[in-house]
Amino acid sequence: MLTLLSFASVLAGPPAVAQPTPDGSTGIGIRLLEAPVALEDDPRALSYIVDNLPPGTLIDRRFEVTNDTGAEASVRMYVGAADITPDSGFTFADGAAPNELTSWMTVTPSEVVVPSGGSTEGLVSVSVPPDATEAERYAVVWAEVSGAPGSGGISTVSRVGIRTYLSVGAGNGPPEDFAVTTVTAGRSTTGAPEVTIGVDNTGGRALDPSASVTLSGGPGGISAAPATGSGGSIAPGTSGTVTVALDAALPAGPWTADVTVTSGRVSRDGSGQVTFPDSGTADAQQLSASSSGTPAWIWIVVAAVVIALAVALALVLRSRARTST
Repeated sequence: MLTLLSFASVLAGPPAVAQPTPDGSTGIGIRLLEAPVALEDDPRALSYIVDNLPPGTLIDRRFEVTNDTGAEASVRMYVGAADITPDSGFTFADGAAPNELTSWMTVTPSEVVVPSGGSTEGLVSVSVPPDATEAERYAVVWAEVSGAPGSGGISTVSRVGIRTYLSVGAGNGPPEDFAVTTVTAGRSTTGAPEVTIGVDNTGGRALDPSASVTLSGGPGGISAAPATGSGGSIAPGTSGTVTVALDAALPAGPWTADVTVTSGRVSRDGSGQVTFPDSGTADAQQLSASSSGTPAWIWIVVAAVVIALAVALALVLRSRARTST
């Protein structure tokens, strides 16, 4: 029997949902139900299992699986290996492929029948061995349904998952940090302009970067509305990119591109000059400190006013002191 596998992208944001089925139903979905209190303001931790644990620690995380297939479904729940590569970002293996992190993880229940339109909760436990080395490891918690074989003996398997980024170490673990380095103007295969931002992961945790780009100072002094995009995961000590697609009607430039890249609770800004080529990509331009935000001259004026007020107050107090004597 031949088995075909379809899966939802394990991405940030809303719960992952399987691809629509031929009859119009939406399939199964999965979402994390809890996150560490210390990371409640980290959007990654609300969608993924993101944590730093000392050796010898045990944690539990609850998640929910929903069934919108239009029929009762037997859902298998398990963990599978994942990794981050320079070319593909966050990647995962087929099925319950093992790695070191998956050997520390268990999912209960391992299989459950979910009624049509219903939901169920699962629990994933992570038990870090006392002798675990300090490093970040990756896995996926999967929920999977298998369809009955068709007339040709072909069965379709659909799965949705939650990424796991687990760092092992004392305290809060290595910090997340990165630098935005370059901006490159280019055109997509359709000819639309796009900007690609270089990102160096200088911290000790994986990144899931997103970016916004604002173009100003274009031909005739025109500006463009901000545009957003996202990139693949970037492992610690490596580099990656975030590409932002822009309006096809934009003139070639030159433009000033103000960029902001965000991963979790960390954001970095930069500014560079770009001109879109007729096709392909232009040379990468180094990013400088962004000119966005409050201009430096305003802070200079504010400081001068504060100093002037302080001097005036001192003179008034001195005059009053002389009068009283």
